[in-house]
Amino acid sequence: MIIGYQGVEGSYSTVACKSFADGKDYEAKGYLTFKLLVEALQERQVDYIALPVENSTSGPITRTIDLMKYLDMEAISEVYVKIDHALITKHPIEMPEIRKVYSHPEALEQCYTYLSQYPNIEVLEYPDTAGAVRMVKDSSDTGIAAIAGSHAAELYGMSVIRENISDNPLNTTRFLFFKNKNGSSPEFKDKTSLYIETDHSTGSLNELLSIFKENDVNLVYLMSRPIQNKPFSYGFFIDVEKGIQEAGLGKALDKITGKGAYVNILGSYEQGSIPAYGGIVEN
Repeated sequence: MIIGYQGVEGSYSTVACKSFADGKDYEAKGYLTFKLLVEALQERQVDYIALPVENSTSGPITRTIDLMKYLDMEAISEVYVKIDHALITKHPIEMPEIRKVYSHPEALEQCYTYLSQYPNIEVLEYPDTAGAVRMVKDSSDTGIAAIAGSHAAELYGMSVIRENISDNPLNTTRFLFFKNKNGSSPEFKDKTSLYIETDHSTGSLNELLSIFKENDVNLVYLMSRPIQNKPFSYGFFIDVEKGIQEAGLGKALDKITGKGAYVNILGSYEQGSIPAYGGIVEN
């Protein structure tokens, strides 16, 4: 099977892909942007794609979430990856020698407190963490560094200057794996992701939540996102603790759609396991 991800080899997404494959033979294929990644699935260049949707430190990853609103694809698996950011350079150097640090915007945000200790260092965005490591390796400038996982430093033969520099030592990213809809999916499902747009009227969100409550559907995640063609109107990404096959959720969605709401069932899947955090080292 072929699993698509955004970035280059050594990114955290490749760690998620390995976990998703669960010992099966697979090929991981990187794409420059999330949009190209989604298009690769739609065009059947890959069998599955990995989309990071939420981080325990920086919150929702809106660049991927907004792509999911109207797509006809199905989430089938949830994978959590522990994020251990490290400061990586081409050769061993001291902190005062570092002038610039590159990484993915989310990674930089997750290391904000650590980086703010060094006002002399210019912080610059890069499309992905492992790509930043590869760029630093190829550069002739020895005063630049990247933030990525230690596994990326090992992969590219680089030096780890500091380990565990995330502001939150429990830093974790949640990934959803998608496939094209084909009518078959795992039998056991205890979590469902949805995107819902209601009419923009007073009390519409409260009514939506009441319908879920009346049908004993527990919401574990709720986030509003702007609707592009309706200024200052919002849709809602919702995760619930029920599979789509369960009667309570079906009844709730029937009632919601009966009121004219747009509902995109993104997929049902088995809840992923959050990694253990023994031996945490705080920066």
